[in-house]
Amino acid sequence: MGSSSVVTPEDVLESLMNDGTIDTLRLKIINQLKANEELKNTTIKMAEQSKVLNTSGVEKQTKRELFDALSSW
Repeated sequence: MGSSSVVTPEDVLESLMNDGTIDTLRLKIINQLKANEELKNTTIKMAEQSKVLNTSGVEKQTKRELFDALSSW
């Protein structure tokens, strides 16, 4: 057997982001939002109330920076 290294949640998340899994999930979520008006309205309200998304300078952040910030809440 090889060395026993610990896989952290951050390692898993980075792997999912790098292999396109997160993008695939994002696309599925967007399609569900388009198909479900109630879900769409709830998501809009949550985004409007988000401390992370309402922070000064947020428009200059990359998607990855935003995702990391949202994940830490």
